[in-house]
Amino acid sequence: MIGYKQAIPRGERYGMLIPIGTNIGLKKIPYATIGLLLVNWLVYAFTAGMYYKTEFLIWRYFYLYPGEAHPWQLVTSMFFHGSFWHLFGNSLFLWVFGIFVEDKVGWKQYLFLYFLTGIAAGLIHSSMIGLFLRDKLTVPALGASGAISGIMGVYLYRCYYSKIKLLLFFVIPIQLPAVVVLGFWFLRDFLGGIAAIKGIHQNVAFWAHVGGFLTGLATSKYLKYEGEARREKLEHTVRTQLGRQDGYAQGMMAAEQLLQTDTNNPQLHLKMAQAKSRMGGSKQGKEHYEQAIKLMLDTDRENVVAVFVEYWKKYLTVIEPQHQLRVSRLLASSGNTSLARATLEALINGNYPPDRSMEAAYLDLAKLYEQQLQQYDLARAVYQQYMKKFPQTEHKAFVENKLRLMQGGARA
Repeated sequence: MIGYKQAIPRGERYGMLIPIGTNIGLKKIPYATIGLLLVNWLVYAFTAGMYYKTEFLIWRYFYLYPGEAHPWQLVTSMFFHGSFWHLFGNSLFLWVFGIFVEDKVGWKQYLFLYFLTGIAAGLIHSSMIGLFLRDKLTVPALGASGAISGIMGVYLYRCYYSKIKLLLFFVIPIQLPAVVVLGFWFLRDFLGGIAAIKGIHQNVAFWAHVGGFLTGLATSKYLKYEGEARREKLEHTVRTQLGRQDGYAQGMMAAEQLLQTDTNNPQLHLKMAQAKSRMGGSKQGKEHYEQAIKLMLDTDRENVVAVFVEYWKKYLTVIEPQHQLRVSRLLASSGNTSLARATLEALINGNYPPDRSMEAAYLDLAKLYEQQLQQYDLARAVYQQYMKKFPQTEHKAFVENKLRLMQGGARA
């Protein structure tokens, strides 16, 4: 048996290119990834420098032996590392790629993928040792990079449109497409595995990396991640290209494709409106603003006022009365009295049919003049217009009483 100090680490990924991040954002805190990192570092801290007899027991029962592996070793070996730099490198790769996979699939599915690909990596490593490298059947393997390679495979499948931020020679920051970066690392591992079969000694479990990566890709295909991946690519294109001069056409195309399947997305309509109105008002820009505002009235009332103000500055017009009435009330309640007044005036001066929304617009404007602006003559004039427009209104007695009290400029 070869001594346990010669165990094969499933890791050692360092080279000229060090990943430090990506160009996509997170929506949730990656608690599962943080938990995995914490467990790995705690295991290392408790086992580093351990008494040799205890270390031998850990090596014997918790590392992965290709020739005589116990089933649990496929899991336990993932939490042991041969050195500080072995663990540090694995931790860096898990953080850079794992947090985004967790964000995309959720923590439960993420942990399932992590352990599934890690176990598959151990089995493939053991199989390749048994088939081609039988002299290493008794050399144990350890490290989390088989599982991390699996997560990298999932990342490539789900986030193939992204770019990886790297340090070249540890100091020069560059950014490359994920397909190029992960394709390079996979090719390097695959060629390393071929070299090992040919007898070129390298103390890295390359076939664990290859097996984990391919399992991640295959599992992503089985779970049908491609639909979500395509949608995320379109969303990413809209988010990063639509506001740019050189990416406008690409961003517009992506936004239009998204709208075909998600017609009630207010943020998408808003981005389209802003893009279509960037060089001045346009019919399409106006329509997208109106649609965004209507949808936000039901889903995002906190921000609809700001969006309407933006719309008003560009188009100086109101939307359909039933929706404009709700916006005007939000404007008034938020303290934007002048714009609430202007929009209500635009409604009652517009050529709209006399329905209940228009009735409410007259009454709201009169109330605004009377109670918030103290312009009683204007309030009386609106009430008089209201009675001419809606002579049979159910509010007739209320309005007539208001007009009596306002005769001669008296406050009601």
